[in-house]
Amino acid sequence: MTLQQLRDLIAVVAHGGYRPAARVLGLSQAGLTKSIAKLEKDHGVALLDRNGQGAALTAEGIVFLRYAKSIVLEADRAEAWLTSSREARVERIALGVSIEPSLHLVPAVLADFRRMLPEVALQLTHGVSSTLLAGVRENRLEFAVTMLPANFDASDLAVQLLFESESVIAARTAHPLSAAASITELAACDWIVVGDPAQPADQDPSIQELFVEQSLERPRIAAVTDSLFGAVAMLVESDCLARLPKATLDHPLIAGKLASIKTAQASRRYQIAIVRKANRHLSREAQTLCAMLASFARIAPALPPR
Repeated sequence: MTLQQLRDLIAVVAHGGYRPAARVLGLSQAGLTKSIAKLEKDHGVALLDRNGQGAALTAEGIVFLRYAKSIVLEADRAEAWLTSSREARVERIALGVSIEPSLHLVPAVLADFRRMLPEVALQLTHGVSSTLLAGVRENRLEFAVTMLPANFDASDLAVQLLFESESVIAARTAHPLSAAASITELAACDWIVVGDPAQPADQDPSIQELFVEQSLERPRIAAVTDSLFGAVAMLVESDCLARLPKATLDHPLIAGKLASIKTAQASRRYQIAIVRKANRHLSREAQTLCAMLASFARIAPALPPR
């Protein structure tokens, strides 16, 4: 049984026969006849009594017609809801942004997006990758622009790579160990972990890579924060160290206050991507924003420095 068969039956009854129904609907009489005949044959029931005056409902047809009308009415209501929902104005887009894209990519696109869709506000959630990916999976965020963790499970996600970037060991300018050549020389320093405060600091990927994988003792952790501003403020006012995106040091608000310590193990490459749930359909406004972010990420390397 198909929705079209139910519509055909209702039309034949409403217009008093196959010929007038076909004429009103702009269909062939043969097509209507075949549609209803198949419905009757598939379910072993006679719904219409064909006669010289047209087509009249059988006793079974009278009962079935009530169900058919109810089904078609609910289908029409559902379609109307989908249409109105699709055409409704989206007033905000909830997205997550990790440190690197929050510095340049998203701010660079914001002005153009506002000119194109001035009625749409961005609801930004800043955080580390693990928090943002959880927000996407739990439908609290429509999508995230974030660093991709190493070896993470993306089976339920759609991932659009944007660009590759680099992290460095950051310290205040004129740090006493700014000329250190090895991570071993930095092991005794206090470290700020930019990560999820709810997770053990020594499980942070940067600590694991810099110290555990080098068979060094875990460093002293001074603080764990998911705030870039908080980390930078602590670095500027102390001799603490932290693993930060290299782009952080070039930002106009930070340039000249922090510098990188260029040890052999300091640098690490990683990827920035747009991530959304694979089975979630983005609003047209969110699709527009994603397209603008991807476009700017492609052309940004060719743009002159600000």
